[in-house]
Parts: sequence; C-alpha cells; structure tokens
Amino acid sequence: MSKLTITMSRRKEPLILIAIVLLLFEAGLAQGGQPGVRGEPQAIAEAEAMVETMGGKAIWAELKTVHFVHEWYPWNRIDTYIENEILDLTGPRSWVDRKSEIHRQIRSYSPEGKYWSIRDGKFAYADEQTFRDSIERAPFNFYRLVKAVAVEDPNYEIRFGNGDIPQTRQLEFYGKDGVLRGWIILNARKEPIVKATTHYRYTLGPLKRFGNLWVPAWGVYGNGFTRYEMISLKGENKPPNASLFLPPPEFIKNEE
Repeated sequence: MSKLTITMSRRKEPLILIAIVLLLFEAGLAQGGQPGVRGEPQAIAEAEAMVETMGGKAIWAELKTVHFVHEWYPWNRIDTYIENEILDLTGPRSWVDRKSEIHRQIRSYSPEGKYWSIRDGKFAYADEQTFRDSIERAPFNFYRLVKAVAVEDPNYEIRFGNGDIPQTRQLEFYGKDGVLRGWIILNARKEPIVKATTHYRYTLGPLKRFGNLWVPAWGVYGNGFTRYEMISLKGENKPPNASLFLPPPEFIKNEE
C-alpha cells in the first residue's frame, strides 16, 4: 500500500511543477505585458490594436523597408514637391528625393554615410549635431514604432500620457534610457490621429489602403506650416541596398 502511495505521489510531481511554471508565467504577463514588451499592459494592448488596424502584426513584423511617396504643400513655397522616401526599418537609415519643377534635393542619413544632401547639384554634409539628432530621432519615426510594436521590441517602453487633444490619452514611447522621445494619439477606432517626436508633431488624416497596409492619407505639421498627401506606399520584406545611403562616389572624390 505504501509503495502505491509513493508511486502516485511521484506521478503528481510533474503536474505540480507545470502548475508552478504556469503561475509564474501568468504573473510575468500581468506585470509586464507579453514577453519582451515593456510598459503598461493596457498601453501595449492599445498600440497592438493600432497595428491591427494598419494591416496586422503578422504583416508589419515581416517588413524591413517602407518606400512611400508624398506630395508636400509648404506655405512659403510657390511650388509643391514630390518626395520619395526609402526608410530602413532594420536600422536608422533614410533616403529622400524631393523634386519640383524648380528645385531638387536628395538627402540621406545613416551611421555609415553620415547626413548628406545634394541640393540642385550641390553636395554638402550636414553638421555633426544635425547628424546626431537624426540618428537619435530615427528609432521613434512613426513607421519604426509600428514595426517595433509588431515584433514586440524590448528596446521600447510604452506608457499612457495625457494627450494635447481634450479627453485623449497618448501612447508614449520611451527608449532604454527612460526618456520620452515619441508619442501617438489614437481615435476610438484605434487609428492614429497624431504622430509626434520631441522635434515635430503631425495631425493625421484617415487611414488609406495601399496593398495590405493601411496608413494615414495625409498629415499636417503642428503649426500648419506644411501638409502632405500620401500618393503611394509599398513595404518590402528585405532591407534596402546599403549603398543607397552612402554619398555618390563622384561627390566623395570632389570632397577629397
């Protein structure tokens, strides 16, 4: 009889261990959201709901590049201009080509190529502070935040804060240093209506579909200085060509 009791007790041990593991796992979820995600659980849930309205976590998690085309309408220019931007979602890299009937400017920033531009054929590097600001701000670009939520990137922390629109809360994004660097305000449908960093703020229009992705159709700079309309947008599941972010060789040769 005692032998049977011992055998049954040993059979229960694995079940007890499994129960303990499950309790610890659930406790971890209650404290910090899903594994790898930092911040307030409800704020994380709101951010994930936003990603779902924009096409879904499964799709955004696979993206490594976003190529979009804007038409810009600055108040202080007689010409509007078309802007092509290729944004690397795997690192702080961006390439932009702005062109109108009057002017053309290409600019890029990356850790490898620094911050450079070609305005109407004239090449120049930006000053070191502009370069550092761009690299620091890059992880909090709106599309990079969407990507970060989709992959549950632990480098970000998400909390709630008071929005600057009455009766709204904003999703605040913090880096590993605990400093607030970007935020988003959602409407009742979990669509983004404001995107901002410590350097800029845009009020956003309704979502527009481009393939499997839904993104704001337009945006207006905080003080009304300029606005843009989204002409096209395409996502890729491979990173852009790294050479795109380096200054063209002919201009490097001239600099030397």
